[in-house]
Amino acid sequence: MSEKNDSNSDGSRRRGSAARAVSQGKSPSQPRVEHGSSLSARVSFAWLLPLAAVIFAAWVLWESYTERGPLVKITFDKAGGVTTGDTRVRRNDVDVGRVESVQLADDLNSVVVGVRLDRQVAPYLDDNTRFWIVNARINTTEISGLSTLLSGSYIEVDWDDEPGDRRSEFIGLSEPPLTARGTPGLRLTLNADEAGYIYVGSPVFLRQIEVGRVERRRLSDDATKVLFDIFIEAPFHQNVYPGTRFYGVSGVEGHVGADGATVRVESIAALFTGGIAFENPPEITKQTHLMSDGKSYKLFGSRAEARESLFDGEDDERFRFMAEFAGNVKGLRVGATVEYNGLRIGRVANVTLQLPENSGEQGRSTVAMQFQPKRLGLKNISEKKWHETFNELVEAGLRVKLSTGNILTGSLIVKLESMPELEKASIDFSTKPYPSLPVIASNVDAVTADVETLIKNLSQLPLDSLVSAATELLQDTRNLVASPDFAQLPGQISSSMTSIAAAATRVETATINLPAMVNSLTAASRNANDVLEGLTPDSEIYIELSAAARELRVAAKSIAAFAELLEENPSALLTGR
Repeated sequence: MSEKNDSNSDGSRRRGSAARAVSQGKSPSQPRVEHGSSLSARVSFAWLLPLAAVIFAAWVLWESYTERGPLVKITFDKAGGVTTGDTRVRRNDVDVGRVESVQLADDLNSVVVGVRLDRQVAPYLDDNTRFWIVNARINTTEISGLSTLLSGSYIEVDWDDEPGDRRSEFIGLSEPPLTARGTPGLRLTLNADEAGYIYVGSPVFLRQIEVGRVERRRLSDDATKVLFDIFIEAPFHQNVYPGTRFYGVSGVEGHVGADGATVRVESIAALFTGGIAFENPPEITKQTHLMSDGKSYKLFGSRAEARESLFDGEDDERFRFMAEFAGNVKGLRVGATVEYNGLRIGRVANVTLQLPENSGEQGRSTVAMQFQPKRLGLKNISEKKWHETFNELVEAGLRVKLSTGNILTGSLIVKLESMPELEKASIDFSTKPYPSLPVIASNVDAVTADVETLIKNLSQLPLDSLVSAATELLQDTRNLVASPDFAQLPGQISSSMTSIAAAATRVETATINLPAMVNSLTAASRNANDVLEGLTPDSEIYIELSAAARELRVAAKSIAAFAELLEENPSALLTGR
């Protein structure tokens, strides 16, 4: 109210002053307007520089925030030399991130590593991304990461070439993969009954050239098989066909057969780590090679087994028969050979026992046999045609019997024999689970009895006395060799040989002179005859010279015969013959 009254009074005074000026004849003065100071006068330019700095810093922070890459968490079993702020993340030896944190997981048994990655790799952080720690590794299959001894461990990242749904949490690999994604080639899975000497990193061979490696070894879901994940590099993957056979190699493979002993060495590396090889028969290479990953193959135990399997298909229960045998089937095992005319045409798939229904009866064993039609020359045959063909053979006299496979081990096999003289029979298709073939009695029991008798007779031999006699003989021989007389025997033999050599030399000299001697005797006999022609037959000198001439002729003939004998048989002088 006071301010309002003051303003009113000021207005009244100004009006009064104006009125007095008009009454005195003076014009009123011009109004005077006073302006306040400008903004530039109130604000100093010195404040613009800090303001610009703040704006620039805010822009840099915003730019850094918007441009920074994603933060991911990777769980490892162990830290493996990873440290906060120092350890880098690499892809193809290029840094793509850095470790920001390392801490224990909630379960306190693993390690969670926080990694800040570059923005450009964010689209590839999907389910196919893999992380692993790279450090020095020296074992039987590889020597790698030696550079980390100086530079320290780092985390390697690998992804495929196609972006996917982004993830922020990963489980790190405990071991680095042997083959990076994007490497051209083929990935396959092999299954075997046992792992053997094949490990992660074991080589894969084609014609003794290393073309791939084993990347993983694991058990199947039901733990009945061992699975090997292998990678075959390009361009060798074009040699893999649907019918390719894979087999294990242990470095050295030996074989003894009718053509002698052979030794095959696949690779020196396979001696230490084992390995896998594969090959293709000529008829398979006419097919189209495998184009995609993931196909499963059986891993055979040896090269011979793989080649033998070329005639086998997969176990197809459509081509199974069974047979019932009475009595003891000891020695018959699953996998035993089924033979026909001496050739393997199948195997024993299963053996079961049926208890006797009445006392005094024998139990019966049911043997399921898996046949391979290819081994009988029957390819792509239907089940109906297969049964018809086999039934015709049975009606013609084909029968099943047990036979001894190995006398020493007592193993049994199943044989099919054609016996046309037997009564006609046919396959019983009413039996379950497979049709039943007719059987005949075997001589297994008789052979077993003979073997047992042979072993019994061998056990009754007086082995102790034979060993004692042999020991005494060896002792006597040792004493004879150690005696002084035996030591002098070589010298005596050498002296005798020297004498024989001297005699042979004299005989040789005499043999050379024998022809001259014979000629002389012949000439003397001829001269005696000339002298006798001039003498009277009744004279005493004629009679003596005639007798001498006859003796000379006899001597010459004897010496000539002796010389001829020595020429044909020089040893006659020593042997008398």
